[in-house]
Amino acid sequence: MGKFAIIGDSTCDLTTEMRKERDIDYARMLVSWTDVKDKKFHETYASLDWEVVSVKEYYDILRQGSRIITSQVTEQEFDLVFKRHFDKGEDILYIACSSGLSASLKLAQRLWNEKYSKEYPERKLIIVDSLISCMGQGMMLLRAADLRDAGESMETIAAELEKTKLCYNQIATVETLDYLKRAGRVKASAAFFGNIFGVKPILISDTSGVNHAIEKAKGRKGSIIRCAELVKETVVEPEKQTCWVLHADAKQEDVDLMVAKIKELVPFKEIKVMYLGPIIGASTGPGTFGIYYYGKEVTVSGEVN
Repeated sequence: MGKFAIIGDSTCDLTTEMRKERDIDYARMLVSWTDVKDKKFHETYASLDWEVVSVKEYYDILRQGSRIITSQVTEQEFDLVFKRHFDKGEDILYIACSSGLSASLKLAQRLWNEKYSKEYPERKLIIVDSLISCMGQGMMLLRAADLRDAGESMETIAAELEKTKLCYNQIATVETLDYLKRAGRVKASAAFFGNIFGVKPILISDTSGVNHAIEKAKGRKGSIIRCAELVKETVVEPEKQTCWVLHADAKQEDVDLMVAKIKELVPFKEIKVMYLGPIIGASTGPGTFGIYYYGKEVTVSGEVN
């Protein structure tokens, strides 16, 4: 069996330590913004290492009124990452951000068809559309690493992920609708009245890979409690797995409440708390929560069986 690399992208939210420990690489997307104070334009890679700006600084940019624009992986970045592994004689398993959220997957496939397959005829590229982002995508990368380390082939791993990818569940909520409005995800009128009445959408990643609001909760505390309840309703064998709680620089009391409610309702083997990465966080804004775990398969409608 030939050696192969496991690659994600900026939406997978795996930390530096996790990627290094599990030998997982990633292709960087881009973020850009204009500072509201000095009007300077900034463009940089959406780095999961946070070496340009810290997590706190990044979410403060949003709090101060700037809109952060996100962009897919570029051809130049795919050249840099993919060719690095092809040149080492490695095939590639690319577990991509949902095609419902990013065109990165389509670009990677086109580059393979038009360029890489001709430049590296002895190499292989398999692309898996994760149909999710954040730690749902990250969980798939970690699962792929587990199977690779157990001696499974790239083809076998891809087949399992294709079969099970709708079982990687997301339950998410936002602190305010302002950032979704700024990113063009909700109408201004809906955000205005939603904020007045304290309405918080509960979001899942549906079968088309789009973030889908399945219901609404009243107030911040109500949305946190409802997220934990939905995890309980949809999880499979929690005692055998890790629950990942990601947040966009949320208040510590909110993080503590979310973790406490999940622990109260669901007997996970462990719960790990991490920061939400720069791509999804740019659209959903500070205070966002995303809970990721293995659960019941998501249906076409966006509801969970």
